[in-house]
Amino acid sequence: MGQNGGISTGDIACPPPRGDVPAAPAGRARRRVALGLRLAAALGAAIAMTAVPASAGTDHVDGISDQSLPAWEGSFASSPFAGLLRSAWAGPAPARIELSRYVVQWNAMSEPSAGAAPAGDYRERFEAWIADVGALGLRPVLALTSYDGVRPRSPGEYERALEALLGAAASAGHPVAYVEAWNEPNNQGGEAPAAAAAFADVADALCRARGYCEVIAGDLEDARDVVAYERAYASALTFVPGIWGAHPYTAVKAHDDANLRAFVAQLPARGAGAQIWFTEVGAYYCVHGVVRGESRQAADAAYLVHDLIADPAVAPAHVLYYGLLYKDGLQAPCSASGGDDVELFGPGDAPRAAAAVVLGSGAGFKIGRASCRERV
Repeated sequence: MGQNGGISTGDIACPPPRGDVPAAPAGRARRRVALGLRLAAALGAAIAMTAVPASAGTDHVDGISDQSLPAWEGSFASSPFAGLLRSAWAGPAPARIELSRYVVQWNAMSEPSAGAAPAGDYRERFEAWIADVGALGLRPVLALTSYDGVRPRSPGEYERALEALLGAAASAGHPVAYVEAWNEPNNQGGEAPAAAAAFADVADALCRARGYCEVIAGDLEDARDVVAYERAYASALTFVPGIWGAHPYTAVKAHDDANLRAFVAQLPARGAGAQIWFTEVGAYYCVHGVVRGESRQAADAAYLVHDLIADPAVAPAHVLYYGLLYKDGLQAPCSASGGDDVELFGPGDAPRAAAAVVLGSGAGFKIGRASCRERV
């Protein structure tokens, strides 16, 4: 028996071969599969994959972007899901998921705090996230946004708020490694290109002064009008970014990366010398209240893993999947009025078909006595 809650890696099934979409477990088989085994089947591969230098591009999802992480099953500290992740990541594997991202209310540190709390105010939730990510040994990636409609009135106000966030993380012993100055300014963040660029300028100056973080510019969704926004944004920047972020939701849902390729082609110097990161991406189980189901989600996930990440015209250095498990053991809300579901695990920690596709995307990892390369 293994050490992760009695899980034996000899019992873990290999992920599907390229292009295959796994069927969701059902009926009697689902009832007989233990929680630890279900989780390990999807996650075991993710923690044993061979590292790829960022300059060469990654060949797998190597980061998570999960707002619910501190509140998995109510509390990260007592969550079986989090416990398995913690024990797995503490192992000697040479490569693993290494990045964890959080989108924080930009002025969260102005709120009172009674200590880290997954159900607290913006500040307390941020404090909970930074502590939990530190416990996992992952590098923190922080994106700023506005959830309540209140926005920075000036670059100076933004600078003070970001400085407070960076200071809090550093004081907690888990300094932020990468800063996305403003999350998805052409969609969720809803900022004009010049304003978003001004925030990025401020963030770049702060990171240079602190000496331990780097700015990810852009952070744009690959919407139809992404290039027009990108041009205005890039022309307003006063520094040359070493990293550009993209959210290729459109590409994954349509199985067509034309907008993303156009984004890369329009970068300054066509992106020469800069890295492309998928700072947020997901495959929809439900979108705008329409349940697409596990099979379509898994098919989209297969496109992300086997086609989009491998596209040499894009070659992302890092890929962060948005949403492993929704908070408090609940189903992620999805309705026509707002909310989408891209989670890889449903209520009860049950893995969806896409989980094995996304988290089992490495090749040649050892499982039991045979490798998956041999068996597929």
